[in-house]
Amino acid sequence: MIEEFNPWWMSKELVKHNEYYKKYESSPVKWDVDLNLSLEPFSLNFLFGPRQVGKSTALVLLIKKLLNVVDSPKAIFYFSCDKLADYKELDDVISTYLKLKERERINTSYIILDEVTFPKEWYRTIKSRIDNGDFKNDVLILTGSLSMKAKGEIETFPGRRGKGKTLIMYPLPFSEYVRLFGVDIPQGDLDYVIEEYYKYVPYLPELSKLFETYLVVGGFPNALKDFFSTGSVSLTTTSDMISFIVSDINKLRRSERFFKTTVKAIIDRSSSTFSFHTLSKDFSVGTVKTAISYVELLEKLFLLKVVEAIDPNNGASLFKKEKKFYLIDPTIYYAFSKWTMTRTPDETKLAEAVVITHLARLFDVYYLKAKDEVDAVVRKADRLIGFEIKYGRVRGRVVRVGKVKEFYFLSKDTVDRGVIPIPLFLAMLKVPITREFEFLPS
Repeated sequence: MIEEFNPWWMSKELVKHNEYYKKYESSPVKWDVDLNLSLEPFSLNFLFGPRQVGKSTALVLLIKKLLNVVDSPKAIFYFSCDKLADYKELDDVISTYLKLKERERINTSYIILDEVTFPKEWYRTIKSRIDNGDFKNDVLILTGSLSMKAKGEIETFPGRRGKGKTLIMYPLPFSEYVRLFGVDIPQGDLDYVIEEYYKYVPYLPELSKLFETYLVVGGFPNALKDFFSTGSVSLTTTSDMISFIVSDINKLRRSERFFKTTVKAIIDRSSSTFSFHTLSKDFSVGTVKTAISYVELLEKLFLLKVVEAIDPNNGASLFKKEKKFYLIDPTIYYAFSKWTMTRTPDETKLAEAVVITHLARLFDVYYLKAKDEVDAVVRKADRLIGFEIKYGRVRGRVVRVGKVKEFYFLSKDTVDRGVIPIPLFLAMLKVPITREFEFLPS
């Protein structure tokens, strides 16, 4: 059975027969994802991300690269665990491969277990094998459903990670989206954008048109494939996204009704501040404790970014204040809106959500409630930088609040002193598709 998942054992060229690779090659739009995982033994890597974000495809592309550096193709073992019942069946699969590895006298293997969370109590096998030293010369890469993080299952591996990393994989950012359309504009960090954006204003008309489509399509691979093929995102793509998420909710034994009501509230109050008490009382999401738990679940499923208020005088998070809630991608807004029968937020609110969630991949992001509300305050080293997001025409003015000494307006298409058009800002801001985060218990 394991040979079926590893056709490259017969010939390296047969990696192209993998279903994910074939879909990637036949897609009207494609991009490579650099998975900055640890490939040095011993490593236990985890790869997280929303459903349908392209994790399995990224793994197959990684396998294709590894085939060029290993002595034996059989040193790369891939297995999709979605048909296994429990940890015992997973252990049988691993045992079969380890015997083959010994026969072939392979010293270091790259063991990739996709959808590893499907077998019940999967972690028991991995933990036991690590403790027995069975993987001491190997590199493990584990992906799973969103429930892997939500259940806290990776917290069962303290001291067993070796050199391993934990990566989150996100939808395609706008800076990479524009490259799909042949716009090769220079990219850099936040300071680079702030200092150099005015040089690239001639790109603005084209970038503005692309940003309008990004607010509809977002950065999920299947949505992008739909758009490049038909000019719109299919109902099948959004329905599949909801089906996968609901499946995870059911596996976690959480209430689909409370989850759905929480999502509806977030869409209804897009870009507004509100509290868990409001979520509980006005939207009937159980108790305040229940409301908190479902917001945290959305965060653990990498579908939501919660933004807290900041004290401008000392830079401290005001976690007891009302919060702002942003879904991570336009496709999710449209899918959830259809699912909850809620009006999709307008382009002004979607633009704010896109800016906030892009910045959140790079910085800690807060909002500021002063005389006027400041949509985003990012912490960059010892600096606090404020952004007011106005998806319309705006005139720049000097704003300083406490330690927030730097301030910029992000507009729809206005260019002025301290005013940067959102399409230009996001096209030039280098935002990663994957981000490493420190492994800490929940």
